[in-house]
Amino acid sequence: MTSTTAESGSTPAILDWLATQPSADLADEAVQIRRQLDQLTTPGVAPTQFHRCIELFYGRALRAGSELKPRLCEAGLPLDRNLHTTARQVVEAMCAIAGGFLQVAGHVRSGAIRPQPRLIETLAARGLRMLSEAWEIAGLSGGMHVAELWPLSVSLISAAGDEPVPSDASGESAQFAFKRLVSLGTLQLERFSQAEIGWICEYLNRVATLLQLELKAPAAPDNGWYWIAAVSDDGPQAVVRHTPPAGQQLVFASPTALAKRVAEHLARLEAGQQPFELNLPRVAIGVQPLSLLQRLRSEWAIPVKREQPRRKTQYTVQACTGIPAIWDIMRGDTPQRDGAVQEWQVINESPGGFAIMHVAGVAAGLAAGTAVALRRDDEQPWSVCVVRWIRSENPSQIELGLQIVSTGATPVTVGFRGARERPSKMVKALVLPAMPALRHHPAILAPTGTYTSRRFALVSDLDRVYIAQGRLLSLDMQTANIELFQFEIDPYPI
Repeated sequence: MTSTTAESGSTPAILDWLATQPSADLADEAVQIRRQLDQLTTPGVAPTQFHRCIELFYGRALRAGSELKPRLCEAGLPLDRNLHTTARQVVEAMCAIAGGFLQVAGHVRSGAIRPQPRLIETLAARGLRMLSEAWEIAGLSGGMHVAELWPLSVSLISAAGDEPVPSDASGESAQFAFKRLVSLGTLQLERFSQAEIGWICEYLNRVATLLQLELKAPAAPDNGWYWIAAVSDDGPQAVVRHTPPAGQQLVFASPTALAKRVAEHLARLEAGQQPFELNLPRVAIGVQPLSLLQRLRSEWAIPVKREQPRRKTQYTVQACTGIPAIWDIMRGDTPQRDGAVQEWQVINESPGGFAIMHVAGVAAGLAAGTAVALRRDDEQPWSVCVVRWIRSENPSQIELGLQIVSTGATPVTVGFRGARERPSKMVKALVLPAMPALRHHPAILAPTGTYTSRRFALVSDLDRVYIAQGRLLSLDMQTANIELFQFEIDPYPI
């Protein structure tokens, strides 16, 4: 009786809802998708009806995700509570739909659904597409935890493992969807800005097939390999950092070929070719393709083991974010932006940096690559840092990983030599002293886009007016927000 009621009551109601137009309110649409998915889990739903519903939910979730991602990029971090809740509901819905595709694959294998050519392959591909979308949204949201995503991905790719794939279906295959997901998983998305994550995902649509994938352990996995366990919520683990466990179902992947393709694109960009000539994604605001590809090459080459141990601690520090605000405080002025200096909690530290946390009232707009000045109290000098990663699993808490680039800084203005038709403007920047452990020459920390040529003018007016011509020696760091380059005062100014 329960089975008949569920089939004649729940499923038609769900199909009626799926036939309606999506809500114009994305938050309401996300709530409704989750609610209808919960109804679909009612016992007694016929396998064929379940399959039909999951296919329709797939399209509905893709639409919600495509509408949500631009909003996440525009909002910055940390997200407000309502947008974070909507993102969480969409991610959970996508994972539930992926689980539904795996369940349908089980129905096909058991004979409850009539087998068709490539049906299980198609089911696995769509389930993995859902998981890839969910992982991207989680990254754009600040790195929210996604339970069961990786075990589910291993189950889906394993289900599709025996089915042949036509050569012209690589962009829609389960292997491609899994490779795209794993390629994202090998990156620490918290180290990239939201605009950069979006660019990376588009880039992977073009190159993810290059990821080397093995459903069984390679004969001799080198340090460039990653493994994923079928019973762990952890994402891809580097062999060089964690030894693969024995007695578990594992999938292995190597992004070495990805790193080689990135190196090829870098060489051609440095030779003067334009991104569109290489079929790269269009350049978005806040994305520097050359710098971003350099970081991707580094991430996808042999993973680096942590050399500096973290020391857990807990004390309060003052933190000032953004070059304009840091520039003001280095001059002894009050930053023009309200809330530019706030109290944060240091949760661990190493010789090269800090991890700091804030639990409420954080100004919006933080991103990987932002400049941050830090000091323990008014008697201590400011340490100038760059945000290496940013994590916000819930809207009331945010964590930053900081890399120290200098102790102390001098506020200056700089202007690079430009063309006559487009003269360079003077820009607020910070001169960082030489530090033997980091660099042999002084450096300048400036907003991204400041560096346009080899020579520039430097002006300081702290105690007296000082004007000099500088000569750039090396561009050491470039993110979506800052550039850091070593320089020397030119003894023969032009």
